[in-house]
Amino acid sequence: MNLRNLIERARDSQFLIPAAAIAVSLMIAFATNKLDETVTGHEILIPASSGAARTLLATVAGAIITVAALVFSFTAVTVQLAASQYSPRVVQEFVRDRAQQAVVGLVMGTFTFSLASLPAVGASAEFVRADWTATLAVVLGIASAVSIVWFIDHITRRIRIDDTVRRISERTVAAFEGREAAAASADGWNLLPDADSACLRATSSGFVQQVDLNAIVAGLASGTVARLDTWSGSFVAEGNRLLTLWPAAAIDQISPLRSAIVIGATRTIEQDPGLGIRQLVDIALRALSPGVNDPATAADVVRYLAVCIRAAQRAGGSNRVFTAPNGARLVTPHAPTASAHLATAFAPI
Repeated sequence: MNLRNLIERARDSQFLIPAAAIAVSLMIAFATNKLDETVTGHEILIPASSGAARTLLATVAGAIITVAALVFSFTAVTVQLAASQYSPRVVQEFVRDRAQQAVVGLVMGTFTFSLASLPAVGASAEFVRADWTATLAVVLGIASAVSIVWFIDHITRRIRIDDTVRRISERTVAAFEGREAAAASADGWNLLPDADSACLRATSSGFVQQVDLNAIVAGLASGTVARLDTWSGSFVAEGNRLLTLWPAAAIDQISPLRSAIVIGATRTIEQDPGLGIRQLVDIALRALSPGVNDPATAADVVRYLAVCIRAAQRAGGSNRVFTAPNGARLVTPHAPTASAHLATAFAPI
């Protein structure tokens, strides 16, 4: 699994940022406890005895865990609404919301800090005052309260259909414009029968998340011709062909090329811009359904789809041949053309 695939998995994780916030809050709690034993009475600190600090920490911890339940409820409702009103494919847009993950991390970090600081406050004779702990608890409590108000405003704006469609369109256009291109040639190709070839097959089932054309071309020996039998976004079952090489003696090149084709459980727009087009089409079809009957939304989606198709046209993607300096060639007959994206976008609507 390459770095790009790990980054995409981390963006989809609802655990990573809150877990990091909890770990940091534990370290901060340890540091403030040490400061309270050595440095007190600073003018920027809130003066607090150990007893007052314990009361404050207990209050903050109890209030914050209640607020955390509110955040989780908003998150669950947002995901459910996106799946039912837009499309299940659009849920990913809300799950990987960084702002949402940051608010959850701040709230859980505040709770963890308060809970971890409680046993240490007043535990020793040197711990007479807890100015640092009390001050930081107040700061974190206020920050959590402000973040909740901001989060409510953020989520109500984010769930609006026009904002959702715009975000998907922008991500799709950025994915088309940011695709890594290999050096293509205008040569045609004549492929020998598959019986005379070597074959790279999928070892697991899932979606093709990434195809590194440059790595494949660079890994081909002189005189080798390769055909890519899949593309980013395609679903492959275990045992399906991924890459076919001629001649059959090229079987020795199979293992190094396996890392150039990444298979995973989900599709992402950054690796597969066709997914963004599919999401927009789903929203338009849902808007045109008798149960929703919102043709104005469908019309807006069509306008954004036109922007995505323009980006696909600029990016190219027709059937191409990639030639290496040593004469090896890679054929990509399954690369989606701008016409194919056009059909995907407008034919269902």
